[in-house]
Amino acid sequence: MKRKHISIVGVYGQGENFTTGQAVKCFEVINWFKEKYGDEQIGIVNTYAWKKNPVKLFVSMIKAFRVSDNIILMPAQHGLKIFAPMAAILKKIFGKQVHYVVIGGWLANMLDQHKILRKCVLTFDGVYVETEKMVHDLRKLGVDKVLYMPNCRKYVDKQHPVANKSKLIRVCTYSRVVKEKGIIDAIKIVQKANEFLGEKKFILDIYGKIALEFKNEFELIIAENENDVKYCGVKNSDQGAETLEQYFCLLFPTYYIGEGFAGTILDAFVARTPVIANDWKYNKDIIKNRENGFIYPFRNIEQAARDLCELYENENLYKYLQNGCHISALMYSTDAILGELDKKMK
Repeated sequence: MKRKHISIVGVYGQGENFTTGQAVKCFEVINWFKEKYGDEQIGIVNTYAWKKNPVKLFVSMIKAFRVSDNIILMPAQHGLKIFAPMAAILKKIFGKQVHYVVIGGWLANMLDQHKILRKCVLTFDGVYVETEKMVHDLRKLGVDKVLYMPNCRKYVDKQHPVANKSKLIRVCTYSRVVKEKGIIDAIKIVQKANEFLGEKKFILDIYGKIALEFKNEFELIIAENENDVKYCGVKNSDQGAETLEQYFCLLFPTYYIGEGFAGTILDAFVARTPVIANDWKYNKDIIKNRENGFIYPFRNIEQAARDLCELYENENLYKYLQNGCHISALMYSTDAILGELDKKMK
């Protein structure tokens, strides 16, 4: 039986330039297929900084279509306008399968506005989206080969350490550091929770690459709230779970317009670290309120703080949510999710 040869088109690497949702998801997908089929059967068309050498990228794409049986396309939002037409043309020339793995929740809006782009996507053998709502929205646009494939993480059995309540309890955010990810809201949540408890119990650590447009404001906020919050820098794409297992809970107050199936939540599930998340976009499809975390009403700082206090005061609830995280981590493991994608390829 012939072994599959697969080329994956996406950002691949480690370090502070590879911590976006796209980079982390590409990292998980590429490494899973490498482990299954071996490095020699997996080609990588690395799209990082492709604009510096577009000719090299085009040559790499041609080579990928020439040697591979299957192409997995994983562009970010802006890259789709380049890579979808290129892949559609090369698919017609070489007759290879193209599987488009969508990152984020923006595709339906883009295809609704760009009919030529929609025609390109319609030529693909599969479009794999992160939520059931995205399946529904794309089918309304005539994209029939759309399938639900949630985000995923490699499962590692973690034993979350017990918080020492005699000391300050550390909670964190773990995302790009931009205002729309709810960074300022997270600081307010911790401060309000301490106010409810009548003493300082919580401190916030912030991880992630700081957006240039938010840098000055963020540094000023950190300086003004230095007793409640600390910036902890950037972690590699494979360090999410091992970082989050050190924390009492993850705050996820995002209201970012392009939010999809956030991989940060999956890192928390693997770490057995309960999540307190804003009711925004697809968060409540992933986090089941009071089963594997909390969902609070849109930007309701007070309710989020009360949820944090309840977690602190109710040890049985905390353990119950940790078990829910464990169950969810198994459900969204790379073996469970990417195994289904693998079956779709020839």
